Amino acid sequence: MTTQQAAERLGVSVRHVQRLVAAGDIAAVGTDRVDAESLVHWLAQREGSRVRAWEEATAWGAVDLLEGGSAPWLGQSQRSRVRAVLAGTGAAELAARTRNRAEVLRFHAHPKAVGRLAREVIASGAGRDVGGLTAVHDRVDGYVAASALDRLTARYRLEGDPSGVVVLRATGMPLDVVTDLAQGARQVLAGLDLVGSTDARERAAGSRILERALGRVRG
Repeated sequence: MTTQQAAERLGVSVRHVQRLVAAGDIAAVGTDRVDAESLVHWLAQREGSRVRAWEEATAWGAVDLLEGGSAPWLGQSQRSRVRAVLAGTGAAELAARTRNRAEVLRFHAHPKAVGRLAREVIASGAGRDVGGLTAVHDRVDGYVAASALDRLTARYRLEGDPSGVVVLRATGMPLDVVTDLAQGARQVLAGLDLVGSTDARERAAGSRILERALGRVRG
C-alpha cells in the first residue's frame, strides 16, 4: 500500500509512517509504498495502544512476575512498580508494554532449512500446544540470542521478508531465562507471542492466556 494509505490506516501523518519505516517497524517496498503485511504485524503487536513500552529487562521481569517468579535482575522498587502496573492493566496494554522484550524479524528460508533452524530457537507461542491451539510446524517462530542473529541468517541463508515463514525474536536476555519462561506449564510468554499474531484465533488465545495471568495478580 502507499504511505498515504498506511497513514490513513494508522490514523497518523505520512511523516509518521516514514519515521516508522526509517526505524524498521514497517517495511518499505518502494519509494512511496510499504509492505501491507508488515503494517498488519505492527498493528497486531500494539493493538492500537499508545502506552510506552518497558525496557527489555523490565519486560522480561513482568513476564517472570506473572509466572510467580521474583525477577531477580530487577531492583526491589522496580519490581514493586511493575507489580502495581500489572494489577491495573489488561492484555492489550500488557502486550504493548512488553514489546521490547525482543526484536521481531521475519525471513524467507529454503524449505529444507526450516526444520534445521527450528532446532536452534526457543519455540514461541505459535510453536507450542497452548491456549487450545495446535502448534504450527510448517514455520519457524522462536527466540534467539541477539548476538547469534548474524550467524543464523548467514548459515541458513535467510532473506528478509515481511511475509516469511521464519520469525526470529532476537533478545539480549540470557537464554536460560527465556527457556525457563517458554517451557512447561508456563504460558505468559506464549500468550504475548500469540496476541501479536495476525491470525484471529491466535490473538484470541493469547488474550485469554494473558487475562487469566493478570487476573491472578489482581486477586
